[in-house]
Amino acid sequence: MMRREMEHLSRECRRSLAVAFLATTVGCAGAGRNNDEGGDASITVGGATDTGGASTPGGNDESGDKLDVNRSDSSGVVDECAGISQESSIAMQPADILIVVDNSGSMDFESKAVQDYLNGFSQQIFAANIDAHVVLLSAYPGASDAGICIDAPLGGGMCPASDSNPPGFIHIDQLIESSDALTRLIERHADWATAMRPTASKHIIVVTDDNSDLSAADFMTMWSAIDPSYVPVFVHGIAAIQDPVTSCLDGNASGCCAIASVPGAVYQTLADQTAGVFGNLCTQEFQPIFDAVADQVIEGSDLACEFTIPPPPDGEEFDPKKVNVDFFQNANDADPTLEIGYVDDLAACAGVDGGWYYNDPAAPTTILLCSQTCDAIQGHSMAKIAIQFGCATVPAG
Repeated sequence: MMRREMEHLSRECRRSLAVAFLATTVGCAGAGRNNDEGGDASITVGGATDTGGASTPGGNDESGDKLDVNRSDSSGVVDECAGISQESSIAMQPADILIVVDNSGSMDFESKAVQDYLNGFSQQIFAANIDAHVVLLSAYPGASDAGICIDAPLGGGMCPASDSNPPGFIHIDQLIESSDALTRLIERHADWATAMRPTASKHIIVVTDDNSDLSAADFMTMWSAIDPSYVPVFVHGIAAIQDPVTSCLDGNASGCCAIASVPGAVYQTLADQTAGVFGNLCTQEFQPIFDAVADQVIEGSDLACEFTIPPPPDGEEFDPKKVNVDFFQNANDADPTLEIGYVDDLAACAGVDGGWYYNDPAAPTTILLCSQTCDAIQGHSMAKIAIQFGCATVPAG
């Protein structure tokens, strides 16, 4: 019920969110979670399955019981657990941005514009407190007259031969022909995959004076098959809006006469389908287009749905089998609005209504919310997330 109500909240409401997220080790009395006093404090997580069929980090509960909410002992008294409160910092959702620039001979002016504007574009995003990873697929100068090299601060300061500056910026040296931008993007996945993060928003920007030899439908099918965390994606295009010959005959109102090769119909379709930005390359005015894309990256970022596990207090040990995550719609509420259960990994999110998982079950440092859970917690001005330590982990139902 809560999630259905939240889905009706406006995006503007989400923008005004000022949430106090807390990572706490508050007492669990009344929360229905159990203190497994006999369990070991090892940080190793095995992901074994208990007798009830629900997966829990670190293996089976020694009692053989499923870790149900509100389990009580033989006298009917609910077990209690207690701990010490810790705070977790709040952040905006990060953004992963893939930029593909056509290196064909007719793109020398346009590629230079991208080179000039990319630093300003990225700095707008960083200034909004968004952790951005930018990946550029395009040839370096020398390999093509339309090659690109990005100076500092985004680039590494080694132009014209090298400019990668990870993790914030990676340049993949790939010659992009007139119509193969989307094909090359898919083909080079192994080279840019390390820059992608499961909870980050995904943006693709293509700059070309041509069209794609891959259809919009085929691209989206191939993109979606790569990794479930890559969806949704916003595709932005800077391409021609009109055939150059038609533009000349029409009086060149679009500006495409003698500027573009063909209209970028596939990129316009993808921008329409994914709520991206489409800019007319023929105007040769790139600053407003990059500004519009930067605005959408910023406005499209909700609150981050990953939380660094705080270090245990002095004298305490972290036990990944005793971690639970609760959502409180109002920070002053005594009881959680939503108790979020544990799943083994991102793939397991598909089988539950809501859940969370570790970034690395063997050595966890971060708690991540499943995408449907992330959607559900947005839009509440006085909400909090409580990460509770000390109670046996409850699996997602």
